[in-house]
Amino acid sequence: MNMKDKEQTKRKLIDAVGVIIKNKGIKALRISKVAREAEVDRKLIYRYFGNLNNLTEAYIAENDYWMLFADQLNKLSDEIQDDDAKIIVTEVLQDMFKFFLKEEETQNLILMELSGTIPMMRSIHNVREDIGQKILQKTDAHFKNSQTNFRAVAALLVGGIYYTVLHTKNNGFNFAGLDLKSKFGVDAILNTVASVVDWAFAAAL
Repeated sequence: MNMKDKEQTKRKLIDAVGVIIKNKGIKALRISKVAREAEVDRKLIYRYFGNLNNLTEAYIAENDYWMLFADQLNKLSDEIQDDDAKIIVTEVLQDMFKFFLKEEETQNLILMELSGTIPMMRSIHNVREDIGQKILQKTDAHFKNSQTNFRAVAALLVGGIYYTVLHTKNNGFNFAGLDLKSKFGVDAILNTVASVVDWAFAAAL
């Protein structure tokens, strides 16, 4: 099998994982089911990924915001200067909202994580936490002698983004009078994320 065929087969297998997760949930994943969905020999899963967990992680890495941009976010956390922390954190949160709003696969992953029954999702959560901590560490100096806990603010913003999108997913994307399918609704959330971060940083002065 040449390199092109190999990559096409890997693509089929990763896509098959997504189809099964979307239609039946992650608990329905089986080597035989994935191979059948991808229409390839099950031996190729072991050859190209080693096992089902590695194949599933490959799918998650393509669809989770923090995993997908892990290298860029880690590099960004290394390069952030204290004076730039507010701008960078705002942009990361806004980009996360925009990505999560349009990516149904990522929404499904978060729902699986929230179920708390998939050990692998705990590992993914830990990776997200590690990336987030590196970015938040850049804000610590600004809030060192302040009563404002920016980590708590960030936690509420991230949680709010997840809940807002997931809550509206099946009811027409309307929440608190905002239509998240409209530019006005999306801009309202993005602008408010920036305002909350601004308020937190201003309160620490």
